[in-house]
Amino acid sequence: MKAFDQIKEIVRVLKEQNFDHPEKQAEDIVCHVLKIEKIKLYTQNPDLTSEQAETINFLVKRRLKKEPLQYILEECEFYNIRIKVGQGVLIPRPETEILVEEVIKRKDLIINRGKTILDLCTGSGCIALAIAKNIPQSKVYGIDLSKRAIFYANETNTLNNIKNASFIVGNLFEPLKKKLFTCITANPPYIKTEEIYTLQSEVKDYEPFEALNGGADGLQFYREILKRAKEYLINDGLIFLELGLGQAETVKDISKSNGFEIIKNVKDLAGIERVMILKNRVV
Repeated sequence: MKAFDQIKEIVRVLKEQNFDHPEKQAEDIVCHVLKIEKIKLYTQNPDLTSEQAETINFLVKRRLKKEPLQYILEECEFYNIRIKVGQGVLIPRPETEILVEEVIKRKDLIINRGKTILDLCTGSGCIALAIAKNIPQSKVYGIDLSKRAIFYANETNTLNNIKNASFIVGNLFEPLKKKLFTCITANPPYIKTEEIYTLQSEVKDYEPFEALNGGADGLQFYREILKRAKEYLINDGLIFLELGLGQAETVKDISKSNGFEIIKNVKDLAGIERVMILKNRVV
């Protein structure tokens, strides 16, 4: 069978089950198995071996069970970096790139003030690695409670040959001695516990519960982070937080009560206040 014929069949099956963007998903699966770029797929239309066809059919069956395509392909792209992912680690979202962009905008400030960056709840390491790659003078530390997540972060680090990032298993600040950082970033779990069960099956049935669960009101990790952040942040150091829908006002109150000044709120393309930037206010 030719690759194009296999793609047409996958598209047909995915359309029957109302999957979004079936053509792209079919191309991604076939290219993944053949280990070729899409340009080669379209210029050569290679023949499939029986083994390749069998593997493709197996992956399509996984997708039909609503397993995320990123897990099936074992990677995704984030801020022009290939990120290794699999069950046990949260899949990076495009809106998280907003946080990375805001950090990079302040590259000169970070370099001049000490160059050290701490990424809490690092998960796949996507934030830490994107910042490390784009601010090579910095030293970035990523911390996550999940050993599985840190495994994937280290795999991605090796894959992209990034030298200025390292990852630690631990609960928030616990693994650290009294080290001061120029800035702290975090995309913590922020979904209310009861709401996780209402999410689409690709998320609630496959992605790690602990990486989604922000507690009863979704704000548990913001309280814990902001309560202790001053101990690990230089004077006038910055914090970059990703937020969930409708959380900005409450997180603002938590921030102010812990002695932080709100510098900026950044909206995503849907108009949601997605990233909050704080400054360590010196009393």
